[in-house]
Amino acid sequence: MSAFSATSVWTHRLAALPDAITASAFASLWFAPLWLGPRAISNALLTMLVEFVLVHASGMLGGLLESRSHSRRAQVLALLGFGLLYSAFIGAFALTFSEWWPVLVFAWLLVGKLQDLFGASPADPAHRQRRQTMWAAQVVAYLAAVFITLLLPVPRFGISEAVQPQLGLTGSGLWVEQPQTVVVAGVLYFGLLAWLKWKGSTGVIVK
Repeated sequence: MSAFSATSVWTHRLAALPDAITASAFASLWFAPLWLGPRAISNALLTMLVEFVLVHASGMLGGLLESRSHSRRAQVLALLGFGLLYSAFIGAFALTFSEWWPVLVFAWLLVGKLQDLFGASPADPAHRQRRQTMWAAQVVAYLAAVFITLLLPVPRFGISEAVQPQLGLTGSGLWVEQPQTVVVAGVLYFGLLAWLKWKGSTGVIVK
């Protein structure tokens, strides 16, 4: 706690809230897949794809902002360039699923991640360690969530075979053919992320 001011603690705790809400939404879809509309499961799948890109992007952007050889102006310009590059990936997802909301979600989530990156001086060792630890934790959490649902049987609950044709899923693959796996992966990933951010607000994960 000594490395964190009271304001910083509550800022990091509030940062855990969006992930906690997202995990709760994923969990609700596991039992009532249509309550948020017929495209809810498809949107959940897209959310996981968008988050995969964002996890990669946050690592790249963090490294960029920590560079001491560039001015802040040069970093911001490079940051915009990375944003356009990753937006192209999100645009491909949007075209594939005939949904344009992932572009907006990407922009919104990117702003949230930049808030943490710009929240303190990148040259500050404590800030740099916290950012690097959190990024590594995100990677591990994502891979763990995916492999757990890949290797272990996941009950369908509300996502029954009778309901599945109503979900608007197209293509092939595990997440499409067994959509309960992507939903549970989202529960595990975003839930773990929220917990890590909450614990991080006390400095536990960086000691």
